[in-house]
Amino acid sequence: MTYAVEVRLIGGDWVASMTRMRTWLDHNRFEPDAFRHSAGGAGVTFRLEFKAETEACAFAKAFDGRVLGSPSPVVGAALWPATASAK
Repeated sequence: MTYAVEVRLIGGDWVASMTRMRTWLDHNRFEPDAFRHSAGGAGVTFRLEFKAETEACAFAKAFDGRVLGSPSPVVGAALWPATASAK
C-alpha cells in the first residue's frame, strides 16, 4: 500500500518548488515511490507516493499538501505563494 500526497502550487516558480521538495526529501532521507506533476489552469499539482504513512504526513505538513484518502486532512505551513484573491 502507498500513501499519496497532493500539493497544489498556484503561481510561483514550479521548478524552484520541485527543487525545494527534493532538498527536503533528501534532508529527511525520504524516498517516494513516485514523484509526478501536472499543469492545469493557473497552477501545478504535485503528487508523490510514499510507502510509509508517517513520511506522507510529514511531507504533506511541510508543503501544505494533503494525504489523499485520509479521513482528516493534514494541514501544514503555507510555503506557497498566495493566490491573487488571498492577497
